[in-house]
Amino acid sequence: MGALSRMDGMALPRLGAVVLALLLLASCSGRQQKEAPKQDTEAKRQALVQCRRYRESLPPLVERYRETESRLKAIEEESFTPALAPLPLDPEEQRLLTIYDQQTEQEQYEQAVADWRRSEAKRRLVWRDAQQQRQEAAITERDQLADQLRTIHPALLSQAKPPSLDAAELKRFLACSTEQLR
Repeated sequence: MGALSRMDGMALPRLGAVVLALLLLASCSGRQQKEAPKQDTEAKRQALVQCRRYRESLPPLVERYRETESRLKAIEEESFTPALAPLPLDPEEQRLLTIYDQQTEQEQYEQAVADWRRSEAKRRLVWRDAQQQRQEAAITERDQLADQLRTIHPALLSQAKPPSLDAAELKRFLACSTEQLR
């Protein structure tokens, strides 16, 4: 009997500890459940304030972002257009000339073609450098505008590289209603 009473004495404090732990867990989750709607409401209120603050300035910013993307695509699609090469010699005209004159004209033509090729190689390098500078400037501008848009509302742009504008999220954000904001 003595052993049984010792076990009862040990079980009672353990049972009390378990009950206390369950009560603490229940009270903590109850507090979280009560605070969650408050936090959700506060988040929606903050989103609404943010939306109203940027309602006027956001559309021009979005327009600049779209224009920059269009300009970037146009730059990427550009191609170099070479100048016209020297016209080849006319065989009918060459037949009328003496052999010495034919050789002289042929040498002059070959020199003109060589000059044209060198000139076009330089022009192509200058064009490529200018295109690359315009492209880098447009990418920098696009990235800066994307950062500004993400500062206003992160969900407006995808996280991809390059970022793309989420038109549905933009519409929801500009609606400035708590039902549409997420």
